[in-house]
Amino acid sequence: MRAEALPMFSDNNVAIEATGLSKCYRLYEKPSDRLKQAMPWQRQPLYREYWALRDVSLTLPKGRTLGVIGRNGSGKSTLLQLICGTLTPTEGKVHVSGRIGALLELGSGFNPEFTGLENVRLNAAVLGLKKVEIDTKLDDILAFADIGDFANQPVKNYSSGMVMRLAFAVQAHVDPAILVVDEALAVGDELFQKKCFARLENLKQQGGSILLVSHSCAQINQHCDQVLLLHKGSARLIGDSHRVTAIYQRLIDATASEWERVIKDDEGVQRTSSNNAGYLTIESKLSAEHAGLDPEQKKLHEPWLDQNLKSRSAISYPCDGAEIKSICVQTIEGRKINTLPHGTPFDITIIVHPHRDLENIRVACFIANQNGGRITGQSLPRQRNKGWKALCNEQLSISFSFHGGLWPGYYFIGAGITETNSSGSFLHRVIDEIVLRVVDVDLIQPIGNTDLTRAKK
Repeated sequence: MRAEALPMFSDNNVAIEATGLSKCYRLYEKPSDRLKQAMPWQRQPLYREYWALRDVSLTLPKGRTLGVIGRNGSGKSTLLQLICGTLTPTEGKVHVSGRIGALLELGSGFNPEFTGLENVRLNAAVLGLKKVEIDTKLDDILAFADIGDFANQPVKNYSSGMVMRLAFAVQAHVDPAILVVDEALAVGDELFQKKCFARLENLKQQGGSILLVSHSCAQINQHCDQVLLLHKGSARLIGDSHRVTAIYQRLIDATASEWERVIKDDEGVQRTSSNNAGYLTIESKLSAEHAGLDPEQKKLHEPWLDQNLKSRSAISYPCDGAEIKSICVQTIEGRKINTLPHGTPFDITIIVHPHRDLENIRVACFIANQNGGRITGQSLPRQRNKGWKALCNEQLSISFSFHGGLWPGYYFIGAGITETNSSGSFLHRVIDEIVLRVVDVDLIQPIGNTDLTRAKK
């Protein structure tokens, strides 16, 4: 196995130390089998074992942030529950130093019949705060949650965002030595997420440790010192956040054999021990020109085609005179791709097939983010109210050129065909036809939706 535990630290510097953590569940075909299994005369197992987590070890120093990534079902939530003590390990052990605050499930620990204020007091007391401490922090908690008069209303009347805000406010203000967050911030709006991450940084500066699970590699890269990659319950990689997330994005839709090949190839990466408390590091700034990069490492810096990366939300509307036969992303040299490092220019090529003679057609493409918001797009010809003549069954190839300004993440590409002399209706339109993945292979910090930086001469 490629993953390794982080080096051992003195007890005064360790926040979390887990050794050989495993969790096995017994799965029964029928509910009655569970009762039969408990009988002393039942010798034959009536269940099958499912290992949600198998032999995971890690050490998290104080004042550091460890991200945990992996596909759905990889064991992320199980690992966090074992660390927080809400699950008992089948094998292995975990040691936690100091008070731990956890956001594992939306509203977990809240009584829906109690008011927000009552839940704040109850949760703070459960976490070990005395009444005088709760009273001292109460105003700050409510101000951070920003739920207004709803503080005196039952939690069952809250929206999911309000529940999350209140839950995070409580956990973040009880001075936890360790804060564990499992995707809970995903339901918050951008402004509240920004406030939450600022609070996480403040906790970190005060010596607190953070364990963060997120499907957003951009968030992981921005806030985590190290990243643990889980796959099918096993730890596969642990190291520098930018390298591990880049490899994960390459493997997210890969087959089992591809996982094994890429992980094995990555074993050749030179690992060095840094001076920051002995923390395991892997080269964090990867440059394609950096001496010593092997061919597999250089692939992380080159655009490539992931055959497993396919859209699951594609929509094609009815055709009326023309059809979009295909859309593809290409390098400027013409090689078909769907994954490219941040900053790499690319082209989008659309093949149009007219079903009848058309006098003035325009073709457009657009790029949307995961929330459906359109980030950018182009239409040709560039002149307004101008169009191309297209003959029946004569295919047209139209290319749109883009510089590499998209920040790391997933984007969805669609296209449309219109006639300039019509009422603006589409001859054909497709939504989310293909997926474009932009990966982060260098140490960058995204700001806004796109990178519009112009290099000075």
